[in-house]
Amino acid sequence: MNSITRTSRREEVTEFEVNVSRSSVAELEGRRQRRQVADLVHAIPELMKIRITFFVGMSAAFGYIIASGGLRIGMILPVTGIFVMACASAATNHYQEIDTDAMMHRTNKRPLPAGMVTPAFVMALIVSLAVTGSLLVLLTGNGAALVLSWLAFFSYNLIYTPLKKATPFAVIPGSFVGSFPVMAGWAASGGNLFDPRLMAIAAFFFIWQIPHFWLLMDLYSADYERAKFPTLRMSFSEKAVAIMIFAWMVILAASSFFFVTTGVVGSTVAQAAVAALGFWLVTGTFSIIVHSGEKHASKSAFMKINIYVLAVTLVVMIDKVIGRI
Repeated sequence: MNSITRTSRREEVTEFEVNVSRSSVAELEGRRQRRQVADLVHAIPELMKIRITFFVGMSAAFGYIIASGGLRIGMILPVTGIFVMACASAATNHYQEIDTDAMMHRTNKRPLPAGMVTPAFVMALIVSLAVTGSLLVLLTGNGAALVLSWLAFFSYNLIYTPLKKATPFAVIPGSFVGSFPVMAGWAASGGNLFDPRLMAIAAFFFIWQIPHFWLLMDLYSADYERAKFPTLRMSFSEKAVAIMIFAWMVILAASSFFFVTTGVVGSTVAQAAVAALGFWLVTGTFSIIVHSGEKHASKSAFMKINIYVLAVTLVVMIDKVIGRI
């Protein structure tokens, strides 16, 4: 009798242990799935480089608004499509640079080198974004806007990205990627691609890319060199690098003058605001020469040049919208 009781108790204990084991496995699986979802929620916006592609979408809206003369409901589809295409390009860049990203402190926590997602997932995301973006632009019925969106993709991923492994001056041909989105937005509104106003705007966004990237490279020069990317500091002195960057910022501010001569901005207030912003940029970033080689000066200049471009864009768009009211 005691033997039967002991056997029964052992069976109950064994069944309890099995249930506990199953419960633990289920709990661990649940945790794993929740972690995967959390990783995806974090990874997808990072792969799309939202902070950068936001500027792309804004520049496309800028081109559309200037060409059409104001806000239009018809801008939603093409601007969204151009933005989504830029997200596809950004994700492609992650895919292309997984090895170098893993070497750099600034980028080794990105989704691919950190193991949050697989290369196959990223490739599927790229295809989905590229197809979706293309369809959104195509729905506007403007083939030129679609072609320009794809030119931005190709110039960034097939020209600039491979070329920057060979020379720090890759940013100069690569800066066309800054012009194509605004041109695509302009084309989507039905604007003439040879309009002098578009030439002034495209030049402005093209020039911006050069000091923007060189400041980023200067801030993280050790990281870039660790990943075998050539930097300006490898060929020039700190003072020479600072002078080159500052010269391009002066050129950027000067290029906004063509916004006035071509009629991009019409009101006296907007013209004065654009001139004042250019003066602020030049005087506010001269410190990179005075303090050449010092990270705080490069970081300050990097922030100011991006604020400047955003502010000029907003001033011009507001001027155009208010002028139509």
